[in-house]
This record gives sequence, C-alpha cells and structure tokens, in this order.
Amino acid sequence: TYADEDYLYICVGYGAQETGGYSVTVDELYLTANAIYINTSLLAPQEKINRKGMVSYPYICVKMEYIDKTVVFE
Repeated sequence: TYADEDYLYICVGYGAQETGGYSVTVDELYLTANAIYINTSLLAPQEKINRKGMVSYPYICVKMEYIDKTVVFE
C-alpha cells in the first residue's frame, strides 16, 4: 500500500509468470469498521499461443480516497 494526503493505493502483484497474457481481477474490495479487505485472482491467458520467453509480472493497483484503516489482503 501507499498513501498520500488524498489517496490510498492498494497494489497486488503475482510475481514472475513464464509467459505473457495474464491478468488480475479484483474479486472483492470492501470496508468494515476495522479494515479494508481486498481479494484478487490471477487469470491465466485465454489464448493457447506459445509465449515462452515473454516473462510477465501481472499486478493491479486500486486508487481510492484515503481512509486511515489497515488493508487486509485475502
């Protein structure tokens, strides 16, 4: 996470993947009295194209209004 005066940035990365074409989705993002919860998924490439040698580093960043709460990654 990163915060400035106005915004909170929540980023989730999945490290090196052997090919390109991956994507990341936000399955849940919600606020409780105690924390902000985020749950993401890594989606494999839909195409069966050989992309060997194209290492990728899929990630997602969510920009939201600053809220002074702990972020819980599920």
